[in-house]
Amino acid sequence: MQRSETQFSFLLYLLAFLLFWEWLRPLTVISNTSRIDYFIGFAGFAFLLSYLRLPIWITFSAKGFALLYALHMLFFYNTPLISGLWIDYFLQDLKINTVFLFEGNWVGLTNLFRSFLFFILLWIVSYLMHFWLIQTRKLFLFFFMTLIYLTVVDTFTMYHADMAIVRTLIIGLVLLGLLRILNIQERERVAFEKGPFPLKWIRPLILMIGLSLLVGLVAPKPQPQWPDPVPFITKAANGYGDETSQGASGAKGGQTIGYDSDDTHLGGTFHMDDTPIFTTVGEHSHYWIVATKDEYTGKGWVVHNGAGTESLDPRDLSQYPEFTPFEKGTKTETETDSVSYHGQTFPQLIYGSGILSVDASEMDTLEWNKKTGELKPLNNGRFVTLKNYLVKFQYPTFSVPLLKKVTDASADPEAIKARYLQLPENLPERIRKLSETITKSANNRYDKANAIVNYFKSGDFHYETSNIPVPGKGVDYVDQFLFETKRGYCDNFSTAMAVMLRTIGIPSRWVKGFTQGEYKDTLGNNRYEYTIRNSNAHSWVEVYFPGSGWVPFEPTIGFDNITSFNYADSSAAEEKTPPPAKKPDKPKQTPKKTVAEQDTTHPSLFSKINLKVLYVIFACMAGVALILGIFLYRTRKKWLPGYTLRRFKHQTDASTLELAAKRLLKLLSLYGYVKKPHQTLREFASIVDRGLGTDDMKKFTLVYERGRYHRSATEDWLESKKYWENIINKLRG
Repeated sequence: MQRSETQFSFLLYLLAFLLFWEWLRPLTVISNTSRIDYFIGFAGFAFLLSYLRLPIWITFSAKGFALLYALHMLFFYNTPLISGLWIDYFLQDLKINTVFLFEGNWVGLTNLFRSFLFFILLWIVSYLMHFWLIQTRKLFLFFFMTLIYLTVVDTFTMYHADMAIVRTLIIGLVLLGLLRILNIQERERVAFEKGPFPLKWIRPLILMIGLSLLVGLVAPKPQPQWPDPVPFITKAANGYGDETSQGASGAKGGQTIGYDSDDTHLGGTFHMDDTPIFTTVGEHSHYWIVATKDEYTGKGWVVHNGAGTESLDPRDLSQYPEFTPFEKGTKTETETDSVSYHGQTFPQLIYGSGILSVDASEMDTLEWNKKTGELKPLNNGRFVTLKNYLVKFQYPTFSVPLLKKVTDASADPEAIKARYLQLPENLPERIRKLSETITKSANNRYDKANAIVNYFKSGDFHYETSNIPVPGKGVDYVDQFLFETKRGYCDNFSTAMAVMLRTIGIPSRWVKGFTQGEYKDTLGNNRYEYTIRNSNAHSWVEVYFPGSGWVPFEPTIGFDNITSFNYADSSAAEEKTPPPAKKPDKPKQTPKKTVAEQDTTHPSLFSKINLKVLYVIFACMAGVALILGIFLYRTRKKWLPGYTLRRFKHQTDASTLELAAKRLLKLLSLYGYVKKPHQTLREFASIVDRGLGTDDMKKFTLVYERGRYHRSATEDWLESKKYWENIINKLRG
């Protein structure tokens, strides 16, 4: 039986992993999760360790290291793996998000923390699979829930689960059949004639499953008997009909979410619209810019009359400084993305920050709005909507140590300060006082910006799109949001942050466009396909840093900054950045921004520890673990019997007798009582009893043989348990 179980185990774990994989496949469609390969790889690694049944300290250490490695590759790939900066960031992120958990602030949880929890869930599932497969031999509930899960996501999302359901049926039925064979084998004490693998039993099982699936696939299928429930549920949930249109078109009780160029009066209710409008393909995920605005009126954002437009050659935009927002201290790489538009009319282009060129056969020039940065394609002097085009731009990686060197406004160009510090004359003074209070413990521009982001995600503010007031006469839009309503969507959060930064002398601008959208597929050459919907319309903030340029920040609850940041110090960057006007004081602790994509900083626990010291610390930890392992191994005679007694103390099921007998034989061999191949169990029991001066081994053997050859019951274990414990206590004494 033991050989049969060993032969079966790998096949069982493999099938269980393939069944669990079906839970992970839809994540790229039904959520914003990308790089699903890391989660699948970690799950497979966890299943493998569970199958190997290594000592718990080896399994725990291996899974823990794999978890940290996966998080590093997902969020900190620009930072060395053995680096105190990202490790400290991760620890601080755990601390902040733990507070959010106890406060019930689910929206404020970062992507890093959510990914960490998901890895922990995969870890737990690998253990549960071991319990279901090896201990209980029952997996029907998990198989049934997998089918329910796939049918739900197929009905209510864009994921097509046709083949997933077929795969699940094949895997699940084979797995249940094998578990049934093992149950029969163990209950009836069946020994197979030709080795431990019951081929004669498996062939009819595979034949029956294959025949059933074949009939199901080729049999005629009736049309759906009930109407699609999704439109009805959507209508009932949102309280309005199927009105969907791009932009701020009217709908019952508000407007439908989407891009709208009129931002003079912000506020009001938005209804969600998931209509796809763009498909993009590129190497990195990033936000898509349509326009930037710089003049806040107290009600919204406006553009000066006479801002002017200019015709540009779309093949070369690098000659215009307005399109190169990054300075020498920012590392950039050139990327070319393709964009496909699905709607009827969209006069503007969406593009990545640092645009270099646009390639499309349908246009010959671009009209550039000098004030907002909007780009509109023209063909023979007439505006056109591009259905497909290529956009080349600079993908940035910002150096956090360099950003932290900006401590005052002395290095800001006068043109930047004149344009991006504008505020209305009647702006309430309490906005400035609140900004100063929030940022008083920060000593550089980067930490001040993140302190404001953290303030929004501290739990007092809420992301909502319904019943959002429009400020009345004499009411400031930002003031109303900060001190009265404390609820809203991206326009509220981004506008408030831009205004608050300006009140403390930090140049900022309001940017609007679209998020990266919904991951759809991975193509060749590490390029990723995304679907951008009306509901992905978004606004955010860019902050100016001398030496680095315009850096994006994401203050909206539920959204994370996906900009790439490098936390490792760069000597090259230090040489290129202008020196600070004064030596910064010792950093004071500031609240940490709740994002996972490395857009936040906080005081480093390792700021005074160099990398060599960190290596020494890890080496010492490894040495302590090794010494502890050797000590436990050499003293196992002292602690292993007690551990065995505690492990079986509360077990009462019938299978415990078999496991307890195997554990007893291992303990006896540790103390020199080794059963030889030619000895019967009773002969061996006599030797043990003579050595220990007892007859407990003989009594235990009689009960064990009765259960072994007749069908073990709970009463057998309860009867033999006292003899088993007496033998182990004799060994301890």
